[in-house]
Amino acid sequence: MKRIVSSLFFILLSGGVMAQQSLTLQEAVATGLEKNLNIQIVSKTVDQTTNDYDKSIGEFLPNVSVTASKSFSNTNVTQQFVNDDAPREINGAKSNTLDVSPTLRWTIFDGLGMFYTRDRLAEQMGLAEDDLKVQIENTIAQISTAYYIIVLEQERLRVLEDALELSATRVELAKTRYEVGKTSKLDYLQAQVDYNTDQSNILQQREVVYNAFVDLNRLMGADLENRYSVQSTFEVERSLELNGLLESVNLNNPSLLRARRNREIAYLQTKEVKAELLPEISLNFGYNFNDRNSDAGFLISNTSKGINYGVSASWTILNGFDVKRRQQNARIAVETRELEVQDLKQQLEADIRKAFINYENSLALSELEERNFEIAEENYEIAQDRYNIGNATALEIREAQVNFVQAELRKLQAAFNVQVQEVELKRLAGENLR
Repeated sequence: MKRIVSSLFFILLSGGVMAQQSLTLQEAVATGLEKNLNIQIVSKTVDQTTNDYDKSIGEFLPNVSVTASKSFSNTNVTQQFVNDDAPREINGAKSNTLDVSPTLRWTIFDGLGMFYTRDRLAEQMGLAEDDLKVQIENTIAQISTAYYIIVLEQERLRVLEDALELSATRVELAKTRYEVGKTSKLDYLQAQVDYNTDQSNILQQREVVYNAFVDLNRLMGADLENRYSVQSTFEVERSLELNGLLESVNLNNPSLLRARRNREIAYLQTKEVKAELLPEISLNFGYNFNDRNSDAGFLISNTSKGINYGVSASWTILNGFDVKRRQQNARIAVETRELEVQDLKQQLEADIRKAFINYENSLALSELEERNFEIAEENYEIAQDRYNIGNATALEIREAQVNFVQAELRKLQAAFNVQVQEVELKRLAGENLR
């Protein structure tokens, strides 16, 4: 009866898997690149720096401003003129003044500072793009690892389910033997205990599989409840070479490219500060319109208008050595960025070398576990045959079964380790993971 129930359960489980949407690694990566929230956040920074660069063209354009004012007054006036004996009194004399002055100021030379600023903004835009590349590469690596974790954990679940079927068969056989008096009740009870242990392992493994799907959906920016049918094998590349990876790191690693760009930004900042030591020359143009009307005085109306233009220059001779201080700090920043580049190169080379050793060892272990699995499988088949004819004890068949299951689990883990090391090597080398 237990075997029938287990078989029905496996059929229902298989049907549920078949109804799930198929998902390849490439599809998972494509979805993540489109919907991953961290990528979208970094993309906004790219938009900001692009906007800063695009608008920096304004540094080369003139500055135009307009000032205007309109004033009114109402006063009591007493006026004494030379030719009049009596003073003249005006109560509530009104006056108004209109003044409009548009001006244009165009800086034509500032020590080339405006050019250096625009170059720096271009590099900062590139820096934001490098940050986006780093985030994309890290996200691809995370999605790839999460996908392969699902492959691993689902295969582990399959192994445990296969083990449960073997235990169910053993329970039925032990029960039959017990009922006909060929074995003790102890063997029958032990078979049931082992069967329950296998069921417990499956329940725990299902939780692991569930959590693995949640992690993948989080990275993909998908509904956390989504379930997929994924591939059941690992696709290991066995042709990776250390020298090629080290060369690729120097050319393609986005973190290293970002560090070099930071160094260039620091260099441009030294030029920006140096430009402040040179004079600033500007062209000035203005227009003035003034209209005044008054009820009192010699002039009841006065209007003037005209243009003014010229050239102005300013040169900061001394400002408390502030520019010199910032020059020194800017040069120190360049030296610091250069040291950071060298340190990162060394760190990446160290990471590549260690990851490559792990990769080679994982390949060797994978081959070893493949052979060991074949031995364990043959050993279990022999033990099963001996148990069926009564030449092996329950303890011996259980030990052979456990060894067989553990050998297959180790084989899966070894293949997974190779796959993950391959992903990490390609991420460090800046190679395409898609």
